[in-house]
Amino acid sequence: MALIGRPALYFAIDIKTPRLALGPLVIPALHKRWEQDFGGHLFVAIAGADASHVVILEGGPTDADGSGALVPFAYPEDSIADEGLIDFPPIVISPPNGLTQEAFAKLVHSAQRTYDGNQRYVPVEVPFLFVGRDSNSYATSLLLCAGVSSRGLPEPRETVRFEWLGYPGMKDPVHLSNFGTYLGAPTKLASGAVDVAYHNQDGSVRFVIVGGEPGGRAGLPDGTDVALDERGRAVFSPEDAAQHKLPSAQTAPPEHIRTRRFFPPDPAAAGGFATLVVNGKSEPLLPGTAYRGTIVERDDALCYATLQTETSTVILPTGELGVELRDPKRVNELLQVGNELTVGLDRDRHPKLVAHGANSVSDRLTPRRLHAPRRMDAIAGALALVVVLGGALLWRRNAAR
Repeated sequence: MALIGRPALYFAIDIKTPRLALGPLVIPALHKRWEQDFGGHLFVAIAGADASHVVILEGGPTDADGSGALVPFAYPEDSIADEGLIDFPPIVISPPNGLTQEAFAKLVHSAQRTYDGNQRYVPVEVPFLFVGRDSNSYATSLLLCAGVSSRGLPEPRETVRFEWLGYPGMKDPVHLSNFGTYLGAPTKLASGAVDVAYHNQDGSVRFVIVGGEPGGRAGLPDGTDVALDERGRAVFSPEDAAQHKLPSAQTAPPEHIRTRRFFPPDPAAAGGFATLVVNGKSEPLLPGTAYRGTIVERDDALCYATLQTETSTVILPTGELGVELRDPKRVNELLQVGNELTVGLDRDRHPKLVAHGANSVSDRLTPRRLHAPRRMDAIAGALALVVVLGGALLWRRNAAR
């Protein structure tokens, strides 16, 4: 398994001048070409035992002009590679701790087959500003759907070619729900570790993660124990999980998974919905919903925090919420034990994360990610700007008299 990057958008300036002869003075012809890469394209390559057979998984637009939906795509990667258009040496991706190479490749490959295509495409995805996701968002999500930690995604280094914007879509992956994958209820094991299942659309187990102390060990329900990686994780395929009597709990498919639209003509501008676990049931974070409470527990190995409200216990996936709320650093800071907050989405899917208590003032004074303005905010802002400019012009005119 490898992650490969190449140029996607570039521009070139080509200057040619003719040969000029002015008597004895001769000015030779000149030819200068300057080329610059604008943004890169990432894709996943899977090689079998026979290295000559490689499966390439990548995303692209439904329409040739770069519009439409983000869908599985087939660029002529062989011919592009022959031209030497590679941004960095292929990054070999090791399976998450606990998975075999075969199980890992199976999970990645199956993710592409379950993708619903209900996501608007943008040629160059600028995180937290443009609405829509690009091919790099797609490649990243294939790995997340195979148990790779959101904190352990590979980063391109030792670049051969420089991309002005790099691969920004990596920071804004397509939602797991667009692949029919959803979070189940975490359960504390007798050893103190925690297991949680990620499910397929039909409710079956996709993979199970056991989390505990980084570099430690975790006892499993069948009496065996397993070594945890540097992030405190071990990932099991459905078959291996069943042998260890995992998972401890499974949850039924939530509404946004059951009612998925497959390759619709009007792909959703904001993609799928993050999955929460509310009182042991998997549920989507829908527009108009809000949960106010206190963070009572946080598990960095499994990337979730527990919000206790007056009526519910809500499991918040920190990674997905960081993307959905368009501010990962702020989400990470506020989802700390003891903090009181409200988390949700407005009707137009504008992010909503409100701190209460001691953190309220400091959170409001902290710089935040730039967001594309909501339509009503944009209209109100434009009207306010017109009023201010009009008043300034009127004052200047009167002063001139």
